[in-house]
Order: sequence, then C-alpha cells, then structure tokens
Amino acid sequence: MNDTTRKIMGLVFGLITGLAYGLVAQMINPIFLRGIPLFYTDPPVTGILFTTITAGVVGLITAWPEDGIPGVLFGSLAGALLTTLLSLRGMSGGMEFYAGLFVLLVMTFLPRAFIFLPVAGLIRWVLAVWAEEFRSIQFSVRKLVLSLFALIVFVGLVGTLSLYSSYARESLAKTNQLVQAGMQAEDTDSLPEPLKKVTGFTQAARGAYTLELTDNPDILPIQRPIAPPGAQEYGVIIRFDNGFRFGCTFTLTFPEPSCGLY
Repeated sequence: MNDTTRKIMGLVFGLITGLAYGLVAQMINPIFLRGIPLFYTDPPVTGILFTTITAGVVGLITAWPEDGIPGVLFGSLAGALLTTLLSLRGMSGGMEFYAGLFVLLVMTFLPRAFIFLPVAGLIRWVLAVWAEEFRSIQFSVRKLVLSLFALIVFVGLVGTLSLYSSYARESLAKTNQLVQAGMQAEDTDSLPEPLKKVTGFTQAARGAYTLELTDNPDILPIQRPIAPPGAQEYGVIIRFDNGFRFGCTFTLTFPEPSCGLY
C-alpha cells in the first residue's frame, strides 16, 4: 500500500467510523424515547454530518505519516481540536468568550485527545491489516471485513454512551405525560398537581412543544426540596412553539417533580 492509497483509505475508514458513531449517538435517545418531542440545538443530521467529517479528518491525519505512532498522536490531537472548536460555537465575545475558551482548552482539550486515541489507534490498526493483506496475491477478504467490522462495532458501542440514564429517560417521560395531561385540563384546579404552580399554563400551553434535559437543575429558577448529598437530579425545560416555556426539576428521592416558569 503506497502513501496515497494509505491516506485515501485512512480518510474512508475515518468517514465510516464517524458515520457509525454519529448514527448511534444521535439516534439512540429518540429510539428509546419514541414519541417524546426532544429538543435539539441542531438537527440530528447535522450532528451525524459533523461527526462523519471530523472522523474523516482524524482518519486522514492518522494515516498521513508512514509511521503509525505519530499518526495516532496527530489524529487524536486533530479530533480534540475540531470538537473543541465546535464547542466554541455560540459564545459571545468579551470576557465570557475568553474565559470559556480558556476552560475548554485547558480543562477539556487533553481529555478529548485521550478519547480520540483509541479511535485513531484502531484506524491505524485496520490500515495495517489491510496493508498486510494486500501484500499477498491471495489476500483474505474475511480478514479485511472483520477488521473493519471490529472498528465499526467499537465506535458503535462508544456511541451508546450517549444514551440518557434510566432516571433521565423516566424524567422526560413523566414530563411529557404531565404536559399532555395538563393540555387536556379545563382549568387550573383540574391540572396535575406539579403544573398548578406554572402560572398561565391553561391559557398558554397550546400547540407543539419540545423537552430539553439538563443535569444541572440549578439553572431553573424553581424552588425544590433539598436533595440529600449525591442524589441524582435533572431538570427538564419545556418550550412551546408559541413562546411559552417552563421547567420541571426531578430528584430521585422525591416522587413528584417541582415545576415553575422559566
């Protein structure tokens, strides 16, 4: 396998890797939460496209040097840089931007690079397997397919880590049930108990809506019971297309959520 072929194959393997990861990571929550209108900053197809392109670049850079070790290192650094730059989107200028940039570069860049190390290493391993097989006239198609399949399975398993926890999924499902029940209520007295504190719900909660999960319920200005140390808490932000929005907080140790305007 000459240099050009190796680089092209690295790009192709990277694109396949990114597509496999992106499909699993972006679609696993909608599959497990079917029927629940999840909120997306960007459409899932955008996330899939970005991961595909990012992994393609990682694969190309990983395959670029003739020596495997520098390729793996450069590929992982490239992946960390690209994902860090994506995280900077939407930040305003001034001190907030520079503070955010510092935190991202110092606190998350190296961890991101370590995450990409096994991906780059596997891409380089598949390249080595294919290069070795192509040296023989009677190469094994089975080895070629299995090595690529192993790469796809690995990144697919990594993609499953994007699945919300069981309690997070339960929080979203309960919120959706609350909203549906509330939209059928005729007046405030007939609302589910958690929604009675949401001012204007019966008048404004109309039409389509989305649910956004956060593991930092403190961003919601909602008074909630004090949770014991270590208790799992989530917040769910409900946005209606007409502009009305509110939030609910969930704590594993309490049976009912706390809801209020947001």
